[in-house]
Amino acid sequence: MLDQLTLWWNSFLSLFDAIPEDSIAVTVYIGGTLIALWAWYGIARRLPSPLGGITWIILFAILATPTVSEGDNAGIAPAIIGLIFGVLTKEEPLILSNLLYILVVAGLGFFIGYCWSKYQANKEDQTVSS
Repeated sequence: MLDQLTLWWNSFLSLFDAIPEDSIAVTVYIGGTLIALWAWYGIARRLPSPLGGITWIILFAILATPTVSEGDNAGIAPAIIGLIFGVLTKEEPLILSNLLYILVVAGLGFFIGYCWSKYQANKEDQTVSS
């Protein structure tokens, strides 16, 4: 039974040999981010109104801010990984650049959230006055 399972598992994994590593990595990065944000949305809905949105935007900025990794096989990576790597290696330019990327995405998210809340409040005011 174990030999059959091993044979099946190896044939299943051989399907991924034809797919480039970069495509698999980006798919896992995007898919994992979407799953984590969807799971956090379920929690954030139960939090008080501004706190749930703020935590969701912060998590989005941490997980979804991309950067380019360094090295021979450089590719797309989350900026938080670059930030952690910069802290561990004590490279200030790496820390600041990745932190800046995360803060820009968070700032954009907060601005969009502010505009959305104003739009919703204006929409409700028009509905009540009609």
